[in-house]
Amino acid sequence: MPALEWLAAMCSHIPNRGEQMVRHYGYYSNLSQGKRQKNGGDNTMPFILESEGDEKIVHWNWVRLIQKIYEVDPLVYPKYQGAMRIIDSIEDPSVI
Repeated sequence: MPALEWLAAMCSHIPNRGEQMVRHYGYYSNLSQGKRQKNGGDNTMPFILESEGDEKIVHWNWVRLIQKIYEVDPLVYPKYQGAMRIIDSIEDPSVI
């Protein structure tokens, strides 16, 4: 890609003064948050699994992050609703 084309593509991601680039919908929208505050509801995300152990470890626990974002349990096989378990993780960059 020529340098000027790349620069033009990158500049298209810079918002104009006063322009908002991120929009929040659903649970994160201002309307939903306002309704929860008005009703005195809890403003935290619900989790399928409860936290166990050190909060720093729990904060980066990938299972909890997937549950928080997609609101599904990633360790339940969707077709049969059976529990899955982690066998191994691939960390070698050449294999990935």
